[in-house]
Amino acid sequence: MNVVFFIYNISAVGGTERVASVIINELAKRNYHIHVLGLYGDPEKIFFPFEPSVKVTSLHIEHLKGVKKVLYSTRKIREFVRNNHIDTFVTVESIMATYSVPALAMTGIKHVVWEHFNFKVNLGIAARSFARQLALLFADKIITLTARDIQFWKQGAWYRKAQLVHIPNPMFLEIRDVPANPSRTVISVGRVTAQKGFDLLIDAWHEISEDDRTGWKLLVIGDGEETPMLREKIAAYRLESSVSLIGATKQVFAYFEDASIYCLSSRFEGLPMVLLEALAFKLPIVAFDCDTGPEELVEQGKNGLLVQPGNVPRLAEALATLMRNDALRAEMRAYESQSIKLLNLPSIIQQWQKIFE
Repeated sequence: MNVVFFIYNISAVGGTERVASVIINELAKRNYHIHVLGLYGDPEKIFFPFEPSVKVTSLHIEHLKGVKKVLYSTRKIREFVRNNHIDTFVTVESIMATYSVPALAMTGIKHVVWEHFNFKVNLGIAARSFARQLALLFADKIITLTARDIQFWKQGAWYRKAQLVHIPNPMFLEIRDVPANPSRTVISVGRVTAQKGFDLLIDAWHEISEDDRTGWKLLVIGDGEETPMLREKIAAYRLESSVSLIGATKQVFAYFEDASIYCLSSRFEGLPMVLLEALAFKLPIVAFDCDTGPEELVEQGKNGLLVQPGNVPRLAEALATLMRNDALRAEMRAYESQSIKLLNLPSIIQQWQKIFE
């Protein structure tokens, strides 16, 4: 079976690209003929590597804008699926349906749209909302990361032909042993954008008393357009001694391994891979209970603490509670979540195989 995953930028670094690479590589190991097609990006600069059998192509549309970009992309996608005898076309992120729906019209190719945010969030881009309605009308299946998001899609549909299917991101890491002496470090990982709420996290860190912060470090790991603003905020709060901005790194798991707490300060999510990774390293979690994902992974008081979305004082309070309570952190590290076992990689891949077959 020939399958293509259609992605915005094949060179990008983020949770979407990370989980896509995991799914793609596992399918390639199971003898699917996998292609990755990007609108942008350099195949030589891929951050998350693919199996050798995966064929990667970029349309390189950096020089095009507006209608020309859409028309050119539509033609090139049609040529690509015809020349490579594609059976199933997976559009990664619903906004990309703007390109894939017209390109696949009248081709008879099975079209799957894989949502990575949630239906309530369009990032201020009207085209994203329109693309979702196109997907509902013309795609065969739409994959959401949470059961809660399926309800959002149903409620927001003008009309629906597509079948809605819930397939969560997989727990693709083995559960790690708890380190004997983890550092007194809080980490948060992701693109440094407004979505991830790192500005709110630094505000919360500033609200924690100096006594509770003594001996602790906060590390924000990732790159993005809000990095200069965060540096200014850290300087304004005089937090340089306890807060560090770490760029994107392929050694990110070393930070998970050494940390004591994971904090998710996002304004919204789909199903955050970083929480799955934190749980694999048995890190206690403090998170905003945003749409969607945290409530499906964090069991209140057992493996973490959920607080009202956007409530900075409550986020500070929850962090301080864990930072000053060694015994509570140890209990959370020892807790074994039954729901996490349902997210094992083989089980998730079987669900993907059902989509294709």
